[in-house]
Amino acid sequence: MAGKWLQLLKEIAPHVTRAAVIRDSTTTGGVGQFAAIQSMAPSLGVVAVAANVRDPGEIERTIADFGRSANGWLIVTGSGLAMVHRELIATLAARYRLPAVYSLSEAHSCLHTTCSR
Repeated sequence: MAGKWLQLLKEIAPHVTRAAVIRDSTTTGGVGQFAAIQSMAPSLGVVAVAANVRDPGEIERTIADFGRSANGWLIVTGSGLAMVHRELIATLAARYRLPAVYSLSEAHSCLHTTCSR
């Protein structure tokens, strides 16, 4: 499923070339999802960067730093951390005008887009 998120985002925003994968590196799901995304990224002309976060401060700093450059989007892997801080992540994605896809659970995902830069 994680590789499909990358394909979907590339179809919606073909100009983007960078993907920050927001993940909790302490969970096996986050590591596995990043591996799937990273393996597909080169074929789509995208550089995938792991963004390991553990708390709201790291989430905010990571998204702010990533959002300062053009042509990026967010992929938020499924974790308890992402669920707890989903509103913060969505707010920051909108603030920095980053298209984003979120894993809400193994069975559900959500896509959020903003106006292109």
